[in-house]
Amino acid sequence: MQAQLDLHRHLDQEVLNLQAILDVLRQEHTALTEADVDAIERITTSKNRLLSIQLELTQSRRRLTHAVCGSDTEESLGKYIESSAQPGLAQSYSRLQELAAECNLANRINGRLITQRQQHTRGALDILRHTDSTAATYSHAGKSATEGQAGRTLGKA
Repeated sequence: MQAQLDLHRHLDQEVLNLQAILDVLRQEHTALTEADVDAIERITTSKNRLLSIQLELTQSRRRLTHAVCGSDTEESLGKYIESSAQPGLAQSYSRLQELAAECNLANRINGRLITQRQQHTRGALDILRHTDSTAATYSHAGKSATEGQAGRTLGKA
């Protein structure tokens, strides 16, 4: 019985931590769109700390699930929760799943934004260095399309 109560409390802890992660991911999105490097560094430290806590909570939930259900799978936990008479357990588990999906989506969006920023930065550096990181293209004569072409001059001192 104690393990069952611990499981419920534990799910509530995970919900709180995932909510904090989602809040940090939203802050990260704002910092990325505003190109606020100081905020990004601060937020990354906070995000990594929360993700470390989430890893520990997930491992602990699996141990509790094994103690209560005899198996540590999400399927066995779901079946246990469906048959449980504990008030609020299903609601906590449902909220946990919702938050995990929201965090996953927010993280993917931020990842895409980071990738776009990296591509723009690489493009700007290529222009400044008079290089091109894209694959070479060839003319109808089989010569590189960039042969004989110098990079653009951005200015002279």
